[in-house]
Amino acid sequence: MPLITAAVRGDLRAGMEAEVRDVARAMRRGVERAGREVQAELRAQARSAGFTDRGRAVANAWRLSLYPPPATAPRTLRPAALVWTNAPKLVDAFDRGIPIVARGGRYLAFPTPYNAAGGRRGASARGGLRVTPAQMQAARREAFVIRSKSNPSVRLWCLRVRAASGIARRSRRLRLFVGPNAEVLTGRRRGQQRRAREVLAQGFVPMFFLLRQVSLRKRLDVAAVRRRAPGILARALAGELGRRA
Repeated sequence: MPLITAAVRGDLRAGMEAEVRDVARAMRRGVERAGREVQAELRAQARSAGFTDRGRAVANAWRLSLYPPPATAPRTLRPAALVWTNAPKLVDAFDRGIPIVARGGRYLAFPTPYNAAGGRRGASARGGLRVTPAQMQAARREAFVIRSKSNPSVRLWCLRVRAASGIARRSRRLRLFVGPNAEVLTGRRRGQQRRAREVLAQGFVPMFFLLRQVSLRKRLDVAAVRRRAPGILARALAGELGRRA
């Protein structure tokens, strides 16, 4: 005769399914939490890497994808998070610190401070140019290349000064135009006005630096974040599963 009698009350299958759903949701939250932490580390690394735009472009290029997608996610005990970049070549270049060489005997073109759109600092790094390389090529009679006096390996791609307007009484602005009607050195300060007069006397403005190759120093360390990712995931899963207890 048995000494202990056990009986199961309620719907056992429904209870187990509810438990699995609860665990699956916790694992999903843990994976998402870990993915966002990894993404945040990579973005913070880019912002502190010393880029001219404070790393905004490289940081924002890091994206997070969750699998299965949130809108159609079925119950799963194997969720996944993918942290990826939509600028892989740029990230790889600054992660490895590689040299970039112009092909076919050509030059790499980098905008000078004169070529920043609207005169805003760092605007050229965000892609906003007063004059593009295509416009420089089109302005054949007004564009020319000279060797830099300070660095013989660097060429300067210049535009001839087309016109200059005087200093307005109210704004105290001296407006200087070059090439395809591009306005440069527009400023109110006395020092900027003096520099504009010097450029006007010179007769041209360098719009691009031309180099055969550049060596990028290593600014990013993606492998370091990758090594920390398993620990980040373990802590996130433990935290989310522990909340169920």
